[in-house]
Amino acid sequence: MNPTRRVFLTLPALLAAALLCGCGEEVEPISEEAELTPEQAGVVTKGFSWELVGPEAGLPAEGLVSIALTPEGLWAAGGGRLYRRSDGRFLPVEDPALPIPLNRIAFSDGVLWALGRGAAYSSDMGHRWTAAALPPRDGGWTCHGAASLDNEAYIATDEGLLSAKGFDPARPVSFTRLEPLMGKDSGYRTVSDVTMTKGSVWAVSPDKRGYLAQYLRDKGEWIIRASYDPFRRVAASGDYVWVATDGLGIWRSTNGGESFNEVMNGGAWDRVRGIGLGKGSIWAASEGGAIYYVYATNVWEHHGVQEGLVDPVMLDCAYDEAANTVYFATASGLAVGTKEGPAPAPPETGERRPDEELE
Repeated sequence: MNPTRRVFLTLPALLAAALLCGCGEEVEPISEEAELTPEQAGVVTKGFSWELVGPEAGLPAEGLVSIALTPEGLWAAGGGRLYRRSDGRFLPVEDPALPIPLNRIAFSDGVLWALGRGAAYSSDMGHRWTAAALPPRDGGWTCHGAASLDNEAYIATDEGLLSAKGFDPARPVSFTRLEPLMGKDSGYRTVSDVTMTKGSVWAVSPDKRGYLAQYLRDKGEWIIRASYDPFRRVAASGDYVWVATDGLGIWRSTNGGESFNEVMNGGAWDRVRGIGLGKGSIWAASEGGAIYYVYATNVWEHHGVQEGLVDPVMLDCAYDEAANTVYFATASGLAVGTKEGPAPAPPETGERRPDEELE
């Protein structure tokens, strides 16, 4: 059983009211559109440098679709295969447990995930892989995202969300499918991403009837925070939740997901493909270029072709904040951005500060 409580049924692109289904309790609007002011959206390029890495370093000619950073190095997915960086070059990874084709690589709570036509995970940074035991299904499963924490794991698939209790990344584990998060009448939807914190599991669906769902781990209850909008990726740390959307910009919450700001930039910048979290800043991959945000200054920086990017259509990102280096997957290869100076300091508290309200 996975009880679902719907908090929000429909969400236009602008401000909308939300009702708590089943009990009539009014809640605060889930999202408020926030057009960036010139000061907040200024492009600050001083101290940045960009480099494009491609086949000369061992990457596939088709480019990359996904990347992930672990304590032991960088991993990439492209051309249906997995690559790891070693001594400045990318080497293809061969293992019978890996899915074929492979289109996503993710790192969660010390576990490296390889996703595609199936799923595999590694507890030792890719030295050994274990194929996830997924439920029987004609045609198999296409897996888009995965997350694990403590003894739980979730896999986002083309037909719903899979979960495993008692998850141990060092051995084979069986996954089961949860009931449809929007209710049985709505059927199973594609789930494009999932992430976990100590208190919550977040899952998103990418189609026009998509949803943003939160699982309250202490209550054992799913809440639909928003629906009928296309959500692509989700990342969370403490009370901060970041959601990448297809056309609605970046959604940001500083109160654990109770409300969100839609940070709108216009055009291709609002089609966001991935989010890389740091303690004091984030990077986002969009179809208009790279987006950088620093908590302390509340300033958003935009980087496109005129700032040195060869291919502005970003498909995924991974962020090494300590090294002030960000990596983007593009169809032209790996875009690497480096910033001079110290890493941004984390915010003093996870609670919303007055100066964080966007006008």
